[in-house]
Amino acid sequence: MRHPLLCLSALVLGVVPGVPLAGCTSTWQDHYEGARVGVYEPTEVVIVREVPWARIDGTLRRIEAERAASDVHRDEWTREQKMGEQAELLTGLQISEDPRDIIVLGRSVFRSTNHLSPEDGSLGEFAAEIGADYAVWSAHYLGTKQVVQQEPVREWGLGSRGSYDKHGRYRRDYHPWDRTVFVPVVVEADEYAWVVYYLRRR
Repeated sequence: MRHPLLCLSALVLGVVPGVPLAGCTSTWQDHYEGARVGVYEPTEVVIVREVPWARIDGTLRRIEAERAASDVHRDEWTREQKMGEQAELLTGLQISEDPRDIIVLGRSVFRSTNHLSPEDGSLGEFAAEIGADYAVWSAHYLGTKQVVQQEPVREWGLGSRGSYDKHGRYRRDYHPWDRTVFVPVVVEADEYAWVVYYLRRR
């Protein structure tokens, strides 16, 4: 059985590299692939919504199979054929609006062992920046993975400093010290596959 993330490599639209935006980036932006549909003004309100992984993975597998079975390359499909494929994607994303009224701006697909929360505001903020009205996401547990993390370790001891006083006598002063250093440690971490589709109303 194929790894579920591999099926997600087939975006319904052609993609271009991630859109550069000012300021700090988020994980969602770092893995963003934008479709060739132009650049839009930011939106004020974004609906962030989760869909079941099995649903979206199954949808993408069907789309992949339909492309493979076609005797005509997708680049040569009619507008109606491409719109039909988009309608199938939107159904998988549980979007009830007319497919002709929706633009698929792009998507983010990645694996991560970081603790991510689509509801913490970062996903909605990025989606608004690129002009999306919807950010539809799903995540799938892949298992554990060994990762290297920087763990804090506290060190302490006694330091000394030698000097001569005004009478020429040598003396040594002692003082305690402590510090925190970070050392690499291999740990087991939960890994998830993530996918987010960004949609805009026309």
